[in-house]
Amino acid sequence: MAQIVMLSTEQAKAFMDRHKPDEYTLLDVRQGWEYEEFHIPGAQLIPLVELPDRLDEVVRNRPVIAYCASGGRSMAASVLLDGYGYGDVTNMVGGALAWQGHVAFGPMELGMIEFTGKETPVEVVLKAYAMESSLQRFYIERADRAETLERIELFMELAGFEDRHKDTLFNMYSKIVGQEMDIATFEQTAFKSLAFTAEGGVDIEEFLEEHGEAFDSDQGVLQLATMVEAQALDYYLRCARQAEDAESEKVLQLLAREERAHLKLLGRFMDQRDK
Repeated sequence: MAQIVMLSTEQAKAFMDRHKPDEYTLLDVRQGWEYEEFHIPGAQLIPLVELPDRLDEVVRNRPVIAYCASGGRSMAASVLLDGYGYGDVTNMVGGALAWQGHVAFGPMELGMIEFTGKETPVEVVLKAYAMESSLQRFYIERADRAETLERIELFMELAGFEDRHKDTLFNMYSKIVGQEMDIATFEQTAFKSLAFTAEGGVDIEEFLEEHGEAFDSDQGVLQLATMVEAQALDYYLRCARQAEDAESEKVLQLLAREERAHLKLLGRFMDQRDK
């Protein structure tokens, strides 16, 4: 997976000063209401939750500078674009907040699973299962902390989605290895086979210790959720492209489609802030 280039707001401004507007794409991946409240002049709005379905609106032969509120969602968008073959993508560190002179946060790399393209089908499934388990724990914890029934229901629904993904991956693993096993044995195999935090994916609590101030509000929690869902989508798409057989590719594409649906659900909740 390519390293995403990071630009400070000062570097982004200098780049834009040196180039004509039609020589690059300034991509705002926040929600529409955020864009209406403030956006950098000339920015093209495609919310992160819609980006996988609107890629044809991003010109391929131009550099892309992605930004959001503080740099997290735009990092996830940059990784997605890289996965889809966009070769010149940068993330604006600190986002719109830094652009406006507010407190700037450092680069927000969530540390999801690294996909090298050399993984065996078994390794793909085990990594994915670890990732889904981590996301599920995050959603359940957020449901426990939520102060409204609506938020509790949202995060429990998302946790339920991860349950279904885990079942899918368990069945996929059984087919790959050609033997049946109970779920407890499979989980034991999965977590023995991976250094969970280092390779298995998201250490969300560690991320929040460093960047928690940016995600304290209800909106912040939802924004973080879009980041993890977008990176899960990226993982499944990369795996699908490297799948060794048609059935594995089919399952991975199914998981990717479901991640897209999760993103859209989160987008709807983010837009209900005043309701």
